[in-house]
Amino acid sequence: MDKDQTRQVRRQCVKCGKCQTVCPVFSVQPVEASAARGKMALAEAVTQGYLDESDVYRNYLETCLLCGACEEACPNEVQTLSTMLEARERLASNGGTKLGKKLILENVVGSPRLLDLAMRLGRNFLGLAFRRIPAESGIRRRFPLPLFTRDRTLPSLADNFFTDRYKGQVNSGSGPKVGIFPGCMTNYFYPGTAEGIVGLLKKLGASVYVPEGQVCCGMPALTGGAREIVRKLACQNLEAFEKYELDAIVTGCASCGGNLKENYGGLLREAGVEDQRIEEFTSKVFDINEYMYRFSTPDSCEDVIQKEERDIERNKERNKEKLVVTYHHPCHLNRLQGVKAEPIALIQSVPGVRYVPMADDQRCCGMGGSFSLEHYDIAKEVNDQKVARIIETGADAVVTSCPACIMHIRDGLSRNQRGDIEVLHVTELLQRYDCEKQEVGKAWDSGTRRHGDTGDSEKIPCGRLSERAGESGGGRSVHKTQNINRGLKPADKRDYLLLFEI
Repeated sequence: MDKDQTRQVRRQCVKCGKCQTVCPVFSVQPVEASAARGKMALAEAVTQGYLDESDVYRNYLETCLLCGACEEACPNEVQTLSTMLEARERLASNGGTKLGKKLILENVVGSPRLLDLAMRLGRNFLGLAFRRIPAESGIRRRFPLPLFTRDRTLPSLADNFFTDRYKGQVNSGSGPKVGIFPGCMTNYFYPGTAEGIVGLLKKLGASVYVPEGQVCCGMPALTGGAREIVRKLACQNLEAFEKYELDAIVTGCASCGGNLKENYGGLLREAGVEDQRIEEFTSKVFDINEYMYRFSTPDSCEDVIQKEERDIERNKERNKEKLVVTYHHPCHLNRLQGVKAEPIALIQSVPGVRYVPMADDQRCCGMGGSFSLEHYDIAKEVNDQKVARIIETGADAVVTSCPACIMHIRDGLSRNQRGDIEVLHVTELLQRYDCEKQEVGKAWDSGTRRHGDTGDSEKIPCGRLSERAGESGGGRSVHKTQNINRGLKPADKRDYLLLFEI
């Protein structure tokens, strides 16, 4: 979107104030410039030359979580996210980025080698500045540090990074070739999440790859206005994944998936990449929830339903005490990608688990990437609102699909003396109830429903349930998966049920 287009978008705003009713930042800092209406007016005033790009202006631009709630609620469908990003890019190009942030974006995020080196050095010297909190499964600062408050609980860097242990082809299966994009937080802090994805894909019979040469998706740089850095990273990731001729690319990070699906098209086009190459890449990207749901739980026929009911009845005693879980929708998964119903359906499919809905389950947790570092005072209050909703459910655990949300919610629960409530990635939940004794590789041999097959050439295709999930999820996500016919074959629900002890 060019400057003329963004100016036209800003002028679409009719100042109704609907954005204020859904803005997490406005809920804790109720001033006009906290919500999209005020920010749009400020951006327009700067563009027209009525205001300078002052520190105050920069602060108001930065105090936005980019959660997309305003855009989703706007009756005039104003594209607030793209407008905020364009305003930040303009600010950065005019030298408005803070020096420290600029150095980190250019020399760490924009340099994969330095980022990796920084993480390794941080892992080795972490104990000097932080102390472990065993009961909280995290760390806290030992002495005053910039950006880190005394009461904030952070995750420790992993002893073994995911991409150190998994490189190239990590599994050979009879199904499609699936590449994993772990993302920085998963790779360096939560490698178990990515390992869980590997395990789930193995169970589905996929050939699993972790392409070497992949780098940060660039989301921190994009939200920081450093678009040129993101373009460079996008090109590197494109080249890294193209080498393997994959059928699908799966990630467990909502922000990474949203960036790869929704932003890489424009970024790569700006870099001169051909449209066909762009489409080949972006159309293959799936969140793990989306992938598991689409290719593991298609609409079932009566015999599968009856089998499930018999199995559940047979195991009622074993599953008498179920784990009660609720779900938090990450903004970049539910709004940016439109993946909403799939995680809930997966959770409800797991025996031994009882799902309870949460009030405001789609409301931002307050993380917002670097937002929570630069504006922790606001992020903490937004987080407290989310934690209160989690506690209200009485759940034993809250499940989500974003490593950043996991970090922030764990911190909030710790501050509110509810560290007893687990915070799990959806892959951890699925792996916890996984039955290793069963084999599901055959699922990928069934591109059509096998039960009730009369042998006719025209068979009933699978996947209708996933279509309904997209419809019920709502939202305005532009992303449409277009690689269903590229060798990916949906599995029977009976094969999916074999993943679990039922």
